[in-house]
Amino acid sequence: MRVAVVLGAGHGIGRATALQLLSKGHVTVLSARTESALEEIAELSGGPDVHVFPGDVTSQAFRAKLVDHVERRFGRIDVLVNNAPGPAPGTFDSTEVGDVTAAMEQKLVPYLDLIKSLAPMMVRNEFGRIINIVGNIGKEPAPGMFLSGLVNAAVANASKYLASQYAPHNVTVNCVHPGTIRTRRYDRAVEHMSRTRGVSRSEAEDRLKQAIPMARPGKAEEVAALIGFLASEEASYLTGQQISVDGGQLTCV
Repeated sequence: MRVAVVLGAGHGIGRATALQLLSKGHVTVLSARTESALEEIAELSGGPDVHVFPGDVTSQAFRAKLVDHVERRFGRIDVLVNNAPGPAPGTFDSTEVGDVTAAMEQKLVPYLDLIKSLAPMMVRNEFGRIINIVGNIGKEPAPGMFLSGLVNAAVANASKYLASQYAPHNVTVNCVHPGTIRTRRYDRAVEHMSRTRGVSRSEAEDRLKQAIPMARPGKAEEVAALIGFLASEEASYLTGQQISVDGGQLTCV
């Protein structure tokens, strides 16, 4: 039996990841703010291997309850998928010092706190897969996305450090960097471009596609397929990596 915890499992990449891991036979603890979305996944799975644990991952108290639940209920964890949204768009000039702190507490702090709390169980069992969902902007800055780039780069750097620390214990740490993926966030981006630039929705979508060599947004299931592999025993020699799923969109090496 493999036990997995998936954050942000209610929608998009998190939801697709939860279904991917369930299809591979993992006992999966689903966490997100919206309980009804998690219950829907539980109904879709049609099995006893889904455990719904709704809450706000930015809350330290909630994270402590989640860790306690996993330890008491299973006594082990094999896969941790850290998946949380990044901060709102903004430039350096529009960013206050307090915004930096808030951005770190939204994504970096929850990721590191859960790794610190759950990794000892992985080390004890000599098996673990830690997969941090980050984003291309942590590898290549983008205009108007100062805080997102800052936070994502910090997650990537920390992941590389932790990969070396945990490697002797058969615990891998990898980052997945989604590009433009068709999720609710993608829909909001299309609507924002349509509204602010005075173009139709279809034209706005065409403009977004122009930046992607494969000329289409990705699917959440395509990202989840990679996560499923990284969570497997077959990925035992792959750690400390930054892998983009973006249709060739990232231009840096």
